[in-house]
Amino acid sequence: MMFRTLRLTAVLAVAFAAAFALTLPATAAEKGENLVGKAAPEIAGDFALNGKTVKLADLKGKVVVLDFWAVWCGPCVATFPHLREWQKEYGNKGVEIIGLTSYYQNFGFDKDKGQLTRPSDKLTPVQEQGMLRDFVEHHKLAHRIQAMPQADWRTVVSTAYGVTGIPTVVVIDKQGKVRLYKVGSGPENARAVEEMIKTLVAE
Repeated sequence: MMFRTLRLTAVLAVAFAAAFALTLPATAAEKGENLVGKAAPEIAGDFALNGKTVKLADLKGKVVVLDFWAVWCGPCVATFPHLREWQKEYGNKGVEIIGLTSYYQNFGFDKDKGQLTRPSDKLTPVQEQGMLRDFVEHHKLAHRIQAMPQADWRTVVSTAYGVTGIPTVVVIDKQGKVRLYKVGSGPENARAVEEMIKTLVAE
């Protein structure tokens, strides 16, 4: 009897975990769908690489690809080849790619090994900006990278864009409206993003 109870408990725990995991993408998708067709919420930043910090208001008339990411996110790194290709292919065709990230304070970067490190003390904003510079250079990212403080990150990402997982990519048309919202990496999402870029460039 006890064995049956334990087995049932284990089955229920697995089922609950699976159900919970399935709700996360659905929640993100629902929030993204609510944004599609609406004006894209404004973004923020206090540091940038490959250009200066910008707001969406500065980019009207351009197709904008917002990539929400972090240095510690493996799936984010997996999207880098696509981001490099899109920057090379569409960067001179009115497309602005912005990689939005924040300050996490807990990660350094070893340029020689090309690996993240865990420093003994939390990084200052200036130190983290240096880490980002080394990280971006190592991965040969040519699109604009923009960092924002955690308070702004929570407001922009969680509240305005409803991001529940990264990478999340939001494609915005020349009039400043959201046209596509995709969560996660993978070839299917990459194809969808590129197709939308092509469509909006031609409009």
